[in-house]
Amino acid sequence: MQFHTRPETVSLSKKSRPRSLARGRLTLAMGLFGVAFILVTFGYIAWEQRNRLIQRNEDDLRNAAFFLADHTARLLEVTDLTLKQATALIQGQSWDQVEGSRPLWQQIRAVREALPYIEDVWLNDASGRLRLTSAAFPTPSSNATGRDAFEAQVSADRGLFVGEPILGRVTKAPTFMLSRRLQGTGGGFDGIASVTVSLSYFYDYWSKLRMPKGSRIVLMRASDASVIAQHPPPPDGLSFAPIDKAAFDRALDASAQSGLYAFLSMGGERIGAYHRVGAMPLYINVSMPQDAYWTPWFVQTRLYGAFALIALLALTALTALASQQVHEQAANAALLERQVALRTSELRTETAALETLNRTGSALAAELDLDRIVQTVVDAGVELSGAQFGAFFCGASQDGPPHESGFAPGGSGQALSGLDIRNLCAPAFTQGKTVRLDTITVGKSPDGMPLATDPAPGAPQIRSILAVPVLLRTGEIHGVLVFGHERPGAFSPRSEHLLAGLTAQAAIALENSRLYRNAQNEIEERKQAQTRQSLLIRELHHRVKNTLATVQAVVGATARSALSIDDFYQAFVGRIISLANTHSLLTEAVWQTAPLRGIMEKELRPYNDARGERISLNGPPVELPSEAAVPIGMAIHELTTNAAKYGALSVPGGKVAISWEAEPAGEGTRLKLVWEERGGPEVSAPTRQGFGSRLLHRVLATQLNARVDMDFRPEGLRVAIEAVLKPAPSAEAGI
Repeated sequence: MQFHTRPETVSLSKKSRPRSLARGRLTLAMGLFGVAFILVTFGYIAWEQRNRLIQRNEDDLRNAAFFLADHTARLLEVTDLTLKQATALIQGQSWDQVEGSRPLWQQIRAVREALPYIEDVWLNDASGRLRLTSAAFPTPSSNATGRDAFEAQVSADRGLFVGEPILGRVTKAPTFMLSRRLQGTGGGFDGIASVTVSLSYFYDYWSKLRMPKGSRIVLMRASDASVIAQHPPPPDGLSFAPIDKAAFDRALDASAQSGLYAFLSMGGERIGAYHRVGAMPLYINVSMPQDAYWTPWFVQTRLYGAFALIALLALTALTALASQQVHEQAANAALLERQVALRTSELRTETAALETLNRTGSALAAELDLDRIVQTVVDAGVELSGAQFGAFFCGASQDGPPHESGFAPGGSGQALSGLDIRNLCAPAFTQGKTVRLDTITVGKSPDGMPLATDPAPGAPQIRSILAVPVLLRTGEIHGVLVFGHERPGAFSPRSEHLLAGLTAQAAIALENSRLYRNAQNEIEERKQAQTRQSLLIRELHHRVKNTLATVQAVVGATARSALSIDDFYQAFVGRIISLANTHSLLTEAVWQTAPLRGIMEKELRPYNDARGERISLNGPPVELPSEAAVPIGMAIHELTTNAAKYGALSVPGGKVAISWEAEPAGEGTRLKLVWEERGGPEVSAPTRQGFGSRLLHRVLATQLNARVDMDFRPEGLRVAIEAVLKPAPSAEAGI
């Protein structure tokens, strides 16, 4: 038997083969082009990433050098002011007077305690002998001769001079000195005032910066490239890594203020950024290894390489697959034509479903009301699934009645409500899984056959159920859509897929509704926060005005009672420090209250003995409102100062006992405070009224309406103060 083919068929076959071969070659060429493109792109990305890492490291170095230089400049400015203040304190006094003055020692010790980075303040005469230091009193024996910070100031005034790192002769700790020349009569050299700066302060501060591995921070002098401080610190605290001075000098010739340069250090190549510290011949140098970028670059490049390799393998496989598919296209064309008609009818059905989803999505996008969102979703679900009835069981109130749709004919809603939906569809409610029941049964017969529910006569019966959970982005089950039908097997996998898309839209709409409600609540909270902030700003303005008025009153009263400028200065500084201590306690409580015991402990702690028996404080915890804390704090300061100068605290055996009581009053708390001194010099009534007496009798009486009784008993002063403390206003009161 012979088979004959028609010429038209042969002609079409001959024409289709070259076309298929050409398409195969084109596909192969495009695949090779894609491989080359991936390799070139990978190389470019790797190179560009390297450049970016190098640039980022250089920017980090410049920023760190600028920030640390600015910080160091500020510290040196404050240090210079400290030295000038110490110089002013000894002005007009001989070195013997300076060396024997405990009040002067207390003042420079207070200056040192106010600056955490300063170890001690030192005053040396022209011979280098140490005359006064904040480290100890009486002054220990020491001499500054041989220290460059001393020798540099002997021949000429070098301003604020920064010395080399040293091991302190008194403290035995690594440090460096900052000195200023003391001018004698006629402009001659009279010694130096200096401070030793703690290297640990710089190390602690510098260690907080996030820098690449191997980074180094150096504070150095420009004149001789001498290292002042270095982080990480050396084991002995002074053996710093050497500086490549030649490379640094070349960089300074190009830019004296700041710059970036490469240099060698300890056999390794490094790149560093330097920045001048203010106007001083000091520089901050921040450096890192030249190849610090290598490790992060290798990690990132390895990641990109993995993606590129995967892309190459995928592209190669796709190229081979595409070449094979070209040869199969001719055979598949006929099959595709046959399937087009079938798919067209299915497409019409899917188009109708998509139109329903799009219409529902548009409606949900414009809706924020929760009830209308639920109603729209239930109605659309009934339409998509062909159900007779639908309901929504809210996850937040699953024990309540369901939100039902109106698509049920003849009482199907009652039939659905009569079922125990939560038990029948438990995985949907508890695990977030879709549940499809083609036949609802309540048990099995003795032969194993399922038994259906027995409805009431004439009532509809639900046979099929489809339960689809609505899952939010957080994974939380917001609710469950339940659809029912009287026909068994009424729902198909297609219904599940369509309702899955619907529930995704419903989840977004419900999330938007929740976000809208949260936004409204947040707007209201922000309004309340703005109101609270305005109240606090007004309170701050009021406190500042009161503080300025208090300082003005202290200046006037101190000036009237002072006998000399030095007397005025010491009294004024003491009162301002007392006012500052009280304000620090107030700021800890956001300007509301300050503890009475805390105020007394700050004032009397310096006068107590090692066993704590010289000062006695007895009384319950009392929080003073801000209006009362300032005058009471200043009154305690005046009583303490008077006792230290003339009373019980002026002799070793003297003691001070303070007791107080607090009891409820009509509008607040009645405070009764008693100050008693004993063991001091014999007391007699003063001949004139000083600032302390005026403060006790006038300020307390005026601001607190207090009653003050002073008894100048020979065995010791006794002062009784009684005042009513009104409660502090709350920051929430005006909101």
